[in-house]
Amino acid sequence: MIGVFLVDDHPIVLSGLAALVRSDDGLQLKATARSVAEASTVDTIPDVALVDLELPDGDGITLGQSLKGRWPTVRVVVLTMHADDQAVVRSLSAGLDGYLLKDADPEEILAAIHTVARGTMVLGRGTTAAVVAAAATAPRTDGLSRLDIREREILDLLAQGLTTAQVAARLFLAPKTVRNRISELVNKLGVASRDDAIELAKVCDHRLRH
Repeated sequence: MIGVFLVDDHPIVLSGLAALVRSDDGLQLKATARSVAEASTVDTIPDVALVDLELPDGDGITLGQSLKGRWPTVRVVVLTMHADDQAVVRSLSAGLDGYLLKDADPEEILAAIHTVARGTMVLGRGTTAAVVAAAATAPRTDGLSRLDIREREILDLLAQGLTTAQVAARLFLAPKTVRNRISELVNKLGVASRDDAIELAKVCDHRLRH
């Protein structure tokens, strides 16, 4: 069961999204909020958060980053009326997991929730090819900054192609300790697997070098 958190300041939109989520047997509505302030009081950890881009006391991108800081495993998708290429890239560069338009078909929104919960980025129709290309290489460094020095060392060595045993030997750690630290860093990054964490590290390293 995928837990969903909805944030939108329009009552009718929020009510419609809530009804849509409840219509899917694989989803569970965890909480709703109509502002950044209200969202900050929610203590139930969701799997996926759909956040409006424009809120009365802030914006959905900043809120999404805040939610990921509180709940490293949460997937955040911006849901908005605006097909804004710059907002798409800004959202994904900030470490968020998708961008959808509110006029999307209900089936598309439900499918997006399931897809992003599995760790795959989602971009709604109308997103230009240029934006897709930019988003694919956007440096999602917010999660990397949450890693401690040892976790970053381990991830860097994995990205260089070392095995768990080789990383353990290089850092004078027990293999079990390395495996535990890998699980912790995967959770902190909010990615689905060790391989996804490695790919994220490689992308960010490439962007910093070029």
